[in-house]
Amino acid sequence: MRVPPPRVRRVTVAPLVLAVELALIAASPVLTALAALLSPLLGGRRPLRLLTIVLAYAVGHVTAVAACLLLWATGRGGARGPHYAVMRWFVGGIARAALRVARVKLVMHGSAAAEAALSARQRPLVVLSIHSGEGDSLLVLDHLLRRHRRRPRIVMHQLLSLDPLIDIIGRRLPNRFVDPRGGDIEQEIKVMSHGLGAEDAVLIFPEGGNVTAERRKRAIERLLHRGHHREAKRAAAMGHLGAPRPGGALAALEGAPDADVVFFAHAGFPEGLRDTWRTLPDRKTIEVELWLVRADEIPAGTDARIDWLFQWWAELDAWVAARR
Repeated sequence: MRVPPPRVRRVTVAPLVLAVELALIAASPVLTALAALLSPLLGGRRPLRLLTIVLAYAVGHVTAVAACLLLWATGRGGARGPHYAVMRWFVGGIARAALRVARVKLVMHGSAAAEAALSARQRPLVVLSIHSGEGDSLLVLDHLLRRHRRRPRIVMHQLLSLDPLIDIIGRRLPNRFVDPRGGDIEQEIKVMSHGLGAEDAVLIFPEGGNVTAERRKRAIERLLHRGHHREAKRAAAMGHLGAPRPGGALAALEGAPDADVVFFAHAGFPEGLRDTWRTLPDRKTIEVELWLVRADEIPAGTDARIDWLFQWWAELDAWVAARR
């Protein structure tokens, strides 16, 4: 799908998205009454819980877009600090609402060194996170933005630019929108990672998306097709994670050679929308653990770094397996 240019999006798509959200907010009393009537039929107050999350998103989204427009109107459209503040407020608000309504408890494990490095904000970081279910990227972003006051740089699919807030913040901050079907994504990541400050962090999801059995199979087949038999064997041995695509991670390390690396693993997210709906009323626990690798501990050379990344992914897969 071809995404319209920014000027076209902002006079067509953006007003439509905001109009739908405003209509949703205006109709919230009626929708709440309807959700209350349906809740006994569907159990666990699922309709009310889902509506609460949707309305929290809509209110936060409209407010954040308005804040970005206000920054532009007051001549601060190019200021990064205020835009990171808007992003922190929006992501934090949605994350808190979702965790509270979905009755989620977060449990941190043995991450003292990584947490200290994140909070100190004395060195740039490359954060490599697994994908393990619906909404996990929101958790990772909230952890960086609100818990540690980091300023993440993110690679996003170009389709996300159809969201007016992501479109504005994504382009006013040093992020990148990419088309997986074409273009030099690795070069984009390398350029994005250049010039990191002590408070900055590049966020990469090496698996490229939430892992399913079909995606795991395709990733292994892709490795075999390209002659990477050792990596394919390692990927086949993993029972929960997908094979990491080294290109993005290695490009980030090349663009930020002085950055330390934090590996981010989590377990307990629902697997797909059906599982999200089924478990919405249940009390649940999401477990999180982070590992820090100093820049001088990262091997040099492409082949050594690919081997290093696959070794770490096998360890993260074992960590997830122990919690499932």
